[in-house]
Amino acid sequence: MKARFAALAALVLSLVLSAPALADDNAARKERRTPVLVEFEGVDAIGNELASKLSQEINKSNPAAPEREATFHLQLSSAVEFETRPGVGSVYAAVWTFSQTGGSIEFYLARDLGVVTRDTIDTVVRRLVQRTDGVAARYGYLDRDKK
Repeated sequence: MKARFAALAALVLSLVLSAPALADDNAARKERRTPVLVEFEGVDAIGNELASKLSQEINKSNPAAPEREATFHLQLSSAVEFETRPGVGSVYAAVWTFSQTGGSIEFYLARDLGVVTRDTIDTVVRRLVQRTDGVAARYGYLDRDKK
């Protein structure tokens, strides 16, 4: 039990310490010209809701008509936190990658993980969108055809 608590405390501490590293939301959105694709894997209800809301938010700020094939990918995976209580919460992992073309190798850029509940979905979505915009701003130079 103590080991589980220590692991959870370490996770919370790492999430709190990573918050200042997030880029400014509005500035990054203005800079992003490369589209972001959200890919989801999971069967839990809370994870599905998280992925749905995240996709909606990301699509609001995606370029309307990208003229190039380069894309950032946000790969989201979730699972039930406690098998005996599936409605309590979900654990998730997010990985950001970049590919120059549709069939090319994807380059690993960043990762994040955490716990989400029905009460914290909107907060987690905002944080993941901010992180996505920060990653896109930081690694935007990889899209060589960026106009």
